Amino acid sequence: MLQQVMPEQIPSYWEAIKKVIETALPKIAGESNNKANNILERLLEGVFTCWVSYGIKDGEKKANGVGLTRIISDEITETKSLLIYCMATIEGGDPDFKEYQEGILALRKYARSKGCSRITSYTDIEYLVDMARNLGGGTIYSFIAFPV
Repeated sequence: MLQQVMPEQIPSYWEAIKKVIETALPKIAGESNNKANNILERLLEGVFTCWVSYGIKDGEKKANGVGLTRIISDEITETKSLLIYCMATIEGGDPDFKEYQEGILALRKYARSKGCSRITSYTDIEYLVDMARNLGGGTIYSFIAFPV
């Protein structure tokens, strides 16, 4: 089950959220030391949306993952996409396929409600690429980066 964390709830959970998402963020040469504070600011402004994934463990509902999304607008094509900015499991390791599937279905519903035409993401984790393909996602573009 995927649950949205509202902007006014973020301060109560920020330290736990920050700990998980810091493991998922790629290292970029020259990146800001204020990365976590920048994310917090965007969450409080409602620019980013925080999601917590829950599963049942030992008969109890337990948080097992955190993700951040953002709606991206393309002014030329006049389309919107829901970008999965990052996601990570709380205890590390690969996400469960069924829970990943439930999360993608929930994000599709959310994206549709916001007028988005697709969900986008980028990763270098082949397991996530395979899971996305199994759920109808495609790797139709390659991410290219040139160091400067």
